[in-house]
Amino acid sequence: MRHDPADDDATTPFPVAPVSNGEWWPRWDVEKARVTEKLIAEEADVQAKRHGMTRAQFLRTAAGTATAFWVLNKVNGLAQSGDAAAMPISRAQCVDLDAGRELLDRRLFVMDVQTHHADTARFPGTTFCFLRFLDQQGCQQNPEAIGQLNFVKETFVDSETTVGVISGLPNGVPLGPEVMAQTRDLVNQLAGSERCLSQAMIDPKAAPGSPTAIDSMEHQVRDLGGRALKCYTYSGNWFLDDEQIAYPMLQEAERLGLRLINVHKGLPAIFAPGSEESVRTIDFPKAVRDFPRLSFCAYHSGYFQAGDHPLGLDGLTEFLQVVESIPPAQRRRVYAEIGSTFAVTLLQGPDRAAHLLGQLLRALGPGNILWGTDSIWWGSPQWLIDAFKTLQIPPAMQEQFGYPPLTETVKKRILGLNAARLYRVQRTRRRCSVPEDAIEQLQLDQGGLRAERSLRVYGARTRREFLSIFGRA
Repeated sequence: MRHDPADDDATTPFPVAPVSNGEWWPRWDVEKARVTEKLIAEEADVQAKRHGMTRAQFLRTAAGTATAFWVLNKVNGLAQSGDAAAMPISRAQCVDLDAGRELLDRRLFVMDVQTHHADTARFPGTTFCFLRFLDQQGCQQNPEAIGQLNFVKETFVDSETTVGVISGLPNGVPLGPEVMAQTRDLVNQLAGSERCLSQAMIDPKAAPGSPTAIDSMEHQVRDLGGRALKCYTYSGNWFLDDEQIAYPMLQEAERLGLRLINVHKGLPAIFAPGSEESVRTIDFPKAVRDFPRLSFCAYHSGYFQAGDHPLGLDGLTEFLQVVESIPPAQRRRVYAEIGSTFAVTLLQGPDRAAHLLGQLLRALGPGNILWGTDSIWWGSPQWLIDAFKTLQIPPAMQEQFGYPPLTETVKKRILGLNAARLYRVQRTRRRCSVPEDAIEQLQLDQGGLRAERSLRVYGARTRREFLSIFGRA
């Protein structure tokens, strides 16, 4: 097993506070995060010694992840097991390696519709300081940590992700359409099957001829194989229902045969003044009505952290109101993606994550929620997959709030089946055959799915780190 210098300081198998790629401001309880990290490290030290491992080695095991979930419950004063627990974890699953594997190592079809990396060849060095990552070496010294190859390792080798969808940013920095397609092709070549897709990245306010302008969509779809459209209303502060700005983009998407429009909603961009207004989902009803052949997905589920919404709303409050205002027949074409939103609420307490899923299930149903993680910024997405597998909506919560249960069937739909249908992915196509799939072979060569996971996080976690992204600290 290789030695990663970052292992020497590893204290948790996943971040215990929200991380940001630089778009939005991470808000968290500093004291609670410190207590959580301390308790996880202490528990891991005890179990690592018991099993003759280093702490980092134990943290990579399923039992190590279960231990961190157990501490997360404890710090938030939540039930640890049984029907009352949002994330039921027994002590046996923390101390017994086999019990931990039995809990978490259940292979499912996972389709992550929100993944990212940076084009380190085109934008080397300090360009990436606006997406600072925490690897102790600093932005200038190790830009490859958020580059193409490490993205492949973190997402496809070090997690159960079966199919990933790559997104860039509206201006093509730090990842443009051409490199998105190159990464997709690299992954699929390694896998010998379709393991990665890319999207058409469009900014309807970009000047004609720019890499993400509306007039680039035909190239991105027909030549680069973009499977859906991704856009950011905070880039220039526009709305989906603007007939002069957005409708030409939506009409072009229709002409080219696209059927899914993905848009960043919620989590206002700190570097885009006015974005707290433009990332609201109030533009969905008219756009959904006027384009009956298109489906619309709110990335991040339109989630607002407390204090960010211009009207003082937080969480999913406004998005749920908007969904309710859309006629049921049209609502079938509205989707919610949970990248970063699921992680943020989970770290606030597993019960908060249960409320998130309960609200979305009640509003949209099990067929209209998509799995996404916003990784590589959160590190390997395996811990999020593990958390979702373990999460339940307790019966008392179902009864009090009218939430549907989060059954295994529903989890399978959210984790991958819904996205496979939308992106026209053949779920039953042969994948992960060892002789053909170099990615699966790498997992076996390194000793299994978890054996070489990096335990790194690549997004900003503190105010100082976030401000340093923009050279303000």
